[in-house]
Amino acid sequence: MFLRVSHNIFIFFVWMIASCTIVNADTSENEHDSIAKLNTFLAQKDGEAISNRVTLKQAVITAMKVNYRVMQAKERIFQAEHGTKEAYSDFLPKVDIVSGNTHKKSSGFDDQYYNQTRGDIVTSYNLFSSGEHSETVAKTYITKKEQEERLKGTLEEEIIKVIDAYFSVVYGKMAIEVNRNNYDKLLKILDIVKIKRELGAATVGDENSILASVSNAKTALINTESSYNNAKDYYEFLTNAKLEDLTPFETDFQTNLRPFDEVYDQIKKFNTDVNILETQIQSKQKDLLINSASQGLKIDFSMTNSRRFRDDMLKSASPSEGMNNDFIAEVTFSLNLYDGGKTEARAARIMSEASALVYNLEYTKQDTKWNSQKLFNSVQTNTKTIDTLTTEIDASNKMADAYWEKFRLSSQDLVTLLQAQRQVNNAELEKLRSEKSRVVDYFSLLAKQGKLIEHFGF
Repeated sequence: MFLRVSHNIFIFFVWMIASCTIVNADTSENEHDSIAKLNTFLAQKDGEAISNRVTLKQAVITAMKVNYRVMQAKERIFQAEHGTKEAYSDFLPKVDIVSGNTHKKSSGFDDQYYNQTRGDIVTSYNLFSSGEHSETVAKTYITKKEQEERLKGTLEEEIIKVIDAYFSVVYGKMAIEVNRNNYDKLLKILDIVKIKRELGAATVGDENSILASVSNAKTALINTESSYNNAKDYYEFLTNAKLEDLTPFETDFQTNLRPFDEVYDQIKKFNTDVNILETQIQSKQKDLLINSASQGLKIDFSMTNSRRFRDDMLKSASPSEGMNNDFIAEVTFSLNLYDGGKTEARAARIMSEASALVYNLEYTKQDTKWNSQKLFNSVQTNTKTIDTLTTEIDASNKMADAYWEKFRLSSQDLVTLLQAQRQVNNAELEKLRSEKSRVVDYFSLLAKQGKLIEHFGF
C-alpha cells in the first residue's frame, strides 16, 4: 500500500512539473524585494503633508494607508512568518518539568500510610522524522509567499477602486459643467422663443418643443449631480477624508501600449492571480511529501531526571522514606505499518485538490487573457474615439454657433438649432466617458501585468 502511494506521488510530481510554470529564482528574489519595500512603505504611519488638490498617486497612497483590507492582508503575512518559527520548533529539544504529590492511606492486610512528592525534568528530542519536519518548514515558506501574493492582489483591487472613484469625481464634475452649460444655453433659447412668440414670430409648438428640451436637460443635470455625489461619497469612504481636503484634479496620463503579445508575456509571468494558484500548487506538493513522511521511520530521544521524596508515616520493618534519584535515557524507534488506509486516502484527497488547482490555473490563464484583451482593445478604441470626438466637438460647436446667430436673426428654425445643441452636448459627454474609460482600463491592464503597485512607487 505504501509503495503504491509513493508511486502515485512520483507520477503526480512529474505531471505537475509538466503542467505548471515555476517562477525562477531571480523572479522570486525580485518579488521578495518588492514585498519588503511595500511593507516598509505601509509601516510608515505619517505621510508627507499634501495640499487639498491631490494627484492620483497621492490619493492612492492616502487610501492604502487607511485600508483595512490591506492591513488584514499584512497580518496574514505576519501569521505566516510565525508559522515558520512554529515549524522550526520541531528541530529543537523540548524540556518539561513535571511535579506531583501523592498521599496514600491503606489499612487491612497491607497497611500503608505515606506522603510522596515527585519532580521530573524531561528532555525530548526528535532525531529523525523521515523529512516530515523539514518539509513542513518548507511549506511555511510557500505559505508566506502565497500571503505576500495575496497582499499584492488586495492592493491591486483596492487601488483600482480608488482609481475608478478618483476619475468618477474628476469626470463627474466635468459632466456637470457640460450639462449645466447645455441647460443654460437652452434657457437662453427659451427666452428668445418666448420673446418671438410675443412678437408673433414663433408658435406654441416652438415654445413647447424648447420647454421639453429644457426639462430633459434639467433631468440630465440632476442625474449627473446625483452620480457625482455618489462618486464623491465613495471617494471619501476609500480615502477616509473629505473631498475638500483631497480634491482630485489630474487627468493627463500617458496610455501608450506595446503590442498585445508582449503585454501578455508580462501577464503570464507576473499576474497575481496566476502566481497565487501556482504557489498553492507548490503547497499541495509539500502536503504530499509531509503525508508520505508521516508513515516513515521516527527516531526520538528522551531523557528524564527524577527526584522523589517519600515520608512513611506508618512505620514498618522496611521503611522507604527519604530521597531517591532516578535517571532514564531512551531512544525510541517507531514505524507505522498500517493505519487503516488513512494516509493513502489523504494522499488521494490532496492529489485531487492539486488537480482542481491545476484546472483552475488553466482556466484563470484563459480568463485573464480574455479580459486583458478586452482592456487592451478598450484602451486603443477609446484613444481613437477621443480623437474623432474632439474633431466632432469642434465642428459641432462651430455649427451650433452659426445656427445660434441665424436663429437670433430669425433665419434659422428652432428644430435645427436644438439638434445642433444636442449633438454638441452628447459629443462632449461621450468624450468624457471615453477619457475616463480609457484611463481606468489602462490601469486595470497594468494590474493584470502585475505592474500597478510598482507604478505607484510601492
